[in-house]
Amino acid sequence: MAVENENIKTLKIESPLALLRGRRLLLTVTGGIAAYKAAELARLLTKSGALVRVVMTEAAKRFVAPLTFSSLTGQPTADDMWAQPPTADHIPHVAWAEWAELLITAPATADFLAKLACGLADDLASAIALAYAGPRLIAPAMNVGMYLNPATVHNLDVLKSRGVRVLGSPTGLLACGTTGPGRLAEPEVIALEAARLLSGGLLAGKKVLVTGGASQEKWDDIRFLSNRSSGRMGLSLAQAAWLMGSEVVLLAGPAAQVPKASLDGLAVFGFETTEDLLAKLTRFLKEDPPWALAMNAAPADFKPAKPISGKIGKAEDNRLELKLARTPDILSSLGSVKGRTIFIGFAAEAENLAARAAEKLRRKNLDFIAANQAGGEDSAFGSETTELTLLSAKNNEPTKIGPGPKFGAAWIFWETVAAMASTS
Repeated sequence: MAVENENIKTLKIESPLALLRGRRLLLTVTGGIAAYKAAELARLLTKSGALVRVVMTEAAKRFVAPLTFSSLTGQPTADDMWAQPPTADHIPHVAWAEWAELLITAPATADFLAKLACGLADDLASAIALAYAGPRLIAPAMNVGMYLNPATVHNLDVLKSRGVRVLGSPTGLLACGTTGPGRLAEPEVIALEAARLLSGGLLAGKKVLVTGGASQEKWDDIRFLSNRSSGRMGLSLAQAAWLMGSEVVLLAGPAAQVPKASLDGLAVFGFETTEDLLAKLTRFLKEDPPWALAMNAAPADFKPAKPISGKIGKAEDNRLELKLARTPDILSSLGSVKGRTIFIGFAAEAENLAARAAEKLRRKNLDFIAANQAGGEDSAFGSETTELTLLSAKNNEPTKIGPGPKFGAAWIFWETVAAMASTS
């Protein structure tokens, strides 16, 4: 299958920022105290495998030296419009603009935002920006008064109307001693937004609901029943969908892995028990039906029949009896609110993966199901790698994904689901 050939290459994407490997990024640094964070951003982008060139304004050089960026990126740093005289076949600011696949401005001061909005080109950085025709990412940073000034608000709105991706400015303590919006977005957030802009937008305009991690079923006030699910695959599915342009909601169990950075368009909500997860899913499906639900969480099949308040003490004969009750089958219970949402189940099986997954696909009326190994040395639970067998209700031939990193598997997963859904 064509998808199987792609797996060999795509599964090498071991993390979200690996999507930047080999991409040509031009980072514009302007003159604010947050310029020191741009050095960390340049380091992070370069570590991810991107080719990073930096252009600095004169004011930026008052805060960080050009040599810092050249040392971190291994690429030239430009700061002077006239350092290289133009020739008939090489105009420096045009050449730099044509080299880049993405133009990032971080930090973007109020002064430089005004230049961009008005189309000024009175220094190298603004001339490159005016000559550049590709996607743009801007991360403002300034004093709260400057950030909230109507002139700055207007300039940001103008840039957004032109299709520029403008990041929000976090609220916090600023260098001037005041507290409010105006801080530079964290380097990891800027880097992830850059990866999203370059991802191709396969799921742009689509909403995706993902669940991940284990439930915790109360036994007493300090003990519970759970399983070894780390939530890493659920996180990978949420991150991959977000990077593909989707608006994502991730429902995560109490001990599940969640995004370290706060990302616009990726909301995280917690759940504790199987019933809690079912209630939240029902509400989301009713109120804001997504394009797809990826039910990757590992909710318990059983719970203590009678949870106890307080702490269970030791029995005199060292024997305790625990009676269990069944929990709801979530996907079967959601049939009445499914609507047009694509339902994707996950099946952790110890053996006969494809056969058992196919039976669950039919029984639970799913559109897709992905089976992986449960138990043994190759168990996907708690592991950083996985191997999936993906089945579609419209296609009897299983699609093998992996083995490889869970993020790479998640990327192929969404590519495959989107392709199959568009032809069904």
